[in-house]
Amino acid sequence: MRRSFPEKGLSKDEILQKLRSYAADDLDPYSGRLFTIAFEPGVEELREVAFEAMKMFAFKNMLDFTEFPSAIRMEKDIVDYAVSLMHGDEQTAGTFTFGGTESVFLAVKAARDSFILNKGTITIPEIVMPVTGHPCYDKAAEYLGLRVKRVRVDEKFTADVEAIKETITENTAMIVGSTPNWPFGTVDPIKDLAEIAVDKGIWLHVDACVGGFILPFMKKLGDKIPDFDFRIDGVSSISLDPHKYAYTPIGASVVLFRKKFYKMFSQFSNLRWPGYPIVNPAVLSSRSEALLASAWATLHFLGQEGYLNLAKKIISAREKIVKGFKDLGYTLMGEPTVIAAFTTDLNVFKISDEMAKRGWIFLPQKGIEAMQIPPSLHLTITPIHEKLADHMISDLRDCTELVKKMPPSETESLLEIFGVALGLLSPGEMDIATLSKIFKEAEKLLEAQGEKIIQALGLEKGFPKEMGPIFQLLASIPPEMAELLANYVVIEMFHRGV
Repeated sequence: MRRSFPEKGLSKDEILQKLRSYAADDLDPYSGRLFTIAFEPGVEELREVAFEAMKMFAFKNMLDFTEFPSAIRMEKDIVDYAVSLMHGDEQTAGTFTFGGTESVFLAVKAARDSFILNKGTITIPEIVMPVTGHPCYDKAAEYLGLRVKRVRVDEKFTADVEAIKETITENTAMIVGSTPNWPFGTVDPIKDLAEIAVDKGIWLHVDACVGGFILPFMKKLGDKIPDFDFRIDGVSSISLDPHKYAYTPIGASVVLFRKKFYKMFSQFSNLRWPGYPIVNPAVLSSRSEALLASAWATLHFLGQEGYLNLAKKIISAREKIVKGFKDLGYTLMGEPTVIAAFTTDLNVFKISDEMAKRGWIFLPQKGIEAMQIPPSLHLTITPIHEKLADHMISDLRDCTELVKKMPPSETESLLEIFGVALGLLSPGEMDIATLSKIFKEAEKLLEAQGEKIIQALGLEKGFPKEMGPIFQLLASIPPEMAELLANYVVIEMFHRGV
């Protein structure tokens, strides 16, 4: 049911009470019980400083930096600090964005435009990357008219250099390596990828969205982190997110370009309309300075000393977690950094759900059977986990024993049958005509049976805390079908407001 725009305004108390009711089912990002996308350092004063900075600049618009030059000053500081961490020089340029995906979009646009201008003809440029690369590259390719080719990883769950080399064609515009990748926290061999990039004259982007603001400090503390930055000839651009391991409020990223002129390909300008001159360094035009200011405040509050101390806590927490999982019979996947992933013969979706019942949130991952990547449990490790790791491992021990005794459920059997059936129905190759047919049929099916699907998934009242059966369903069906179903469910949830 649609809600009507209220005729009269609410009081401050009424507004805050309503917002608190909306947040009643939210998990606590400060609790330290999330091993997912909550990057919590456990420093309360830091939040206070960041929130004050947000309030100071919330209604200043980065669109017109001639009106608000504070945006230029704060952005320069943040970019300079990122450049120093990535060992750039005076020619290195960068842009503050509102997230890693936006930074990637700018890097992909720059690589695409550079490729087309150098080639001198219009073609469909390609991105070659390991299968562990983030889906934001597929998203950027879909928006910007490129094609993504994903290749296998090696036994260490890092980019297979030979597979990358074999996949490159005359249409390859970009190679991507991650430091680290999101599924397993392993660092791709950037030096080896850079050699290919130099030899072939291809743009190499380093996705350091996760590690850019933390791996340099971990390396100082003795962690075996290979070089991955501008010290390596052939690296054209790097993305790194303050809102991850620099612990700023969500909505802060930086993209760096080896040369100032490379940034020209990423920007947008328009002086052809009758209005004011438009020059957009980032994707969005109007942007509040609030997130820029809070990122600036956070970096200055902690400083290098603060980040080193927090990095120590992460290393300590990681050691406890890796040992705890191994002692319980889990297998570590690759060499972890700030992310660790573990596989087991047990049902990872059930493990995840049982831990969720105890308040611990993991990310269960489906793996890719065809590439010998098994299902796994992903843990993003942050400083606050140092004091909670032993408690979490204790609960994991209980959950592991519980799942060992669980017989296969009727739901699992049905999911297996459903997955096999859909696999037979789904064609191996998806051309435009096939996709068109699937979408037309899906529209009819969802119109007629959509409500039953929502009920069958138990989503009438919104997403449950235990998402195992839904994750398992999506893992058991072909990805094209899973993406269509996931899109439908999310549209329905937002439409219903549940």
